[in-house]
Amino acid sequence: MTISLEQTGFRDLEKVLGASISTLDITENERAQVTSRYESVGEILDKHWADSPANNRVYVQGSFALGTMTRKFHRNDDVDIDLVVLRGIQAASTTQSDLKEDTGAGLRKFVAASQPKASLAESERCWTLEYPGMHMDILPAVPDTSPERGSDDGILITDHDVRAWQRSDPRGYASWFRQVTREEVMLNEVLLAKRGVDVDAVPAWTRKTTLQLAVQVLKRHRDIYFTGRLNQRPSSIVITTLAARAYQRGENLFEVLQGISRSLVEHIQMINGQHVVANPVMPEENFADCWANERWRAAAMFEWAEAVSRDVNAIAARSGNDNVLKGVRMVLGETAALAGARALSNPLVDARQSGFLRAESGTGTLAIAGAAAATRPVRPHIFHGGGM
Repeated sequence: MTISLEQTGFRDLEKVLGASISTLDITENERAQVTSRYESVGEILDKHWADSPANNRVYVQGSFALGTMTRKFHRNDDVDIDLVVLRGIQAASTTQSDLKEDTGAGLRKFVAASQPKASLAESERCWTLEYPGMHMDILPAVPDTSPERGSDDGILITDHDVRAWQRSDPRGYASWFRQVTREEVMLNEVLLAKRGVDVDAVPAWTRKTTLQLAVQVLKRHRDIYFTGRLNQRPSSIVITTLAARAYQRGENLFEVLQGISRSLVEHIQMINGQHVVANPVMPEENFADCWANERWRAAAMFEWAEAVSRDVNAIAARSGNDNVLKGVRMVLGETAALAGARALSNPLVDARQSGFLRAESGTGTLAIAGAAAATRPVRPHIFHGGGM
């Protein structure tokens, strides 16, 4: 089989990006596994608290709830899930340490009955269930009934180093994040309906917005960029908040990604000489409060923001398969770039990377190894024309 090489124009960039970003997400089976496990946690804890019944709930927070889940690049693509265990009692009826210890006792019962077997570890604020390839951080909490709460879903959480209960509102934050792209979601639903698609029959988690995809890109680029100095990485909540504030609906994913990466730091405030990234549902909380005592964190944020803007722009700086994929590799890594290559329906790109691309002797026509009788290997392309 002889195949001619084709160049990629901008029209193919969306296809490449979509396929590349899909490698960052968890699979449908993993999603079902996560749901099954946290539902089982809830059942065991309800039994544990059967003598003191209350309206207890277990729910996801963080990137799983936001639709921005990104595999752990430096932990063999492990999946990290954040859960809240909400004990439906008044904060005055318990203490932070008692709530945490009681939750831990219930989780040890879950571990004893779990299949496959999980292990349990403790940190300052939460408990962690560890499975092969998956970690589930479980945060004990009680409802926040004070007027100062972010929303009706506000919670009070434990903290080893702080005497007072700490306020949080992951559900309120998730609602704010979804509201940012409500116009885009409604437009996409209209377009799907026009094509005859039953929108209600399509799981919401499969219909990602450009903001969700952009956040996944930013987090993966951050993890690659800070290889060797992971402790300097800007936090995901800071990146997600700034990206949502920088989001402007565009004609395509790349346009949205480019706009967000270009203007990220414009949404960091300076108040009384301190960097502020305010929690949109609890403005008194500053997601960047630790920057005041660790000024290198702000420097790392601004350094990375410049790099991600440069690298995102480089994706479409030149036309041609190799240059597009080079840019994707810079931002998202090798696995994502190979997925993008496959999306182009051009087997020669994958073949070149794996050493199976060969040239027919005499003519130089490119072919896949095994397709031509007399061939010679084609050396991997080193993507001249830009810094790596």
